[in-house]
Amino acid sequence: MRLSELRGRVVLLNFWATWCIPCRSEIPALSAIEKDLGARGLSVIGVSYDDTADLVQQFQKDIPQSYQIVLGGREVGSQLPASPLPTTYIIDRQGRIRDKMIGERTREVFEASIKPLLDEAPTTAQKNEISNGVKQ
Repeated sequence: MRLSELRGRVVLLNFWATWCIPCRSEIPALSAIEKDLGARGLSVIGVSYDDTADLVQQFQKDIPQSYQIVLGGREVGSQLPASPLPTTYIIDRQGRIRDKMIGERTREVFEASIKPLLDEAPTTAQKNEISNGVKQ
């Protein structure tokens, strides 16, 4: 998966791990946010920091995640610092990082950062515009 595939959408990029208690606490809110705001242009992406696909699948039997999960958080984390966990980046429709949240947050805090970006008019994004060297 490449973030450039999500141009034109607001992205909540959440670095997490199955063993992280605060990360587990955020998951129901993240699922609900994407369900409620996905039609307005939000994509929630969970980046599993150091878990395997099998471990994530087992984890999801106990705590379902209705948003897309990708592996390889350590590799991405070398370009977007993601420690401590959870770390969340809010990326606007043009691919710019607009907010960074370290630690557990509530749905209300996430929405306060996301909703203004959803209200911004979509524009044609320029290629390679995501800051901090994220690969396109």
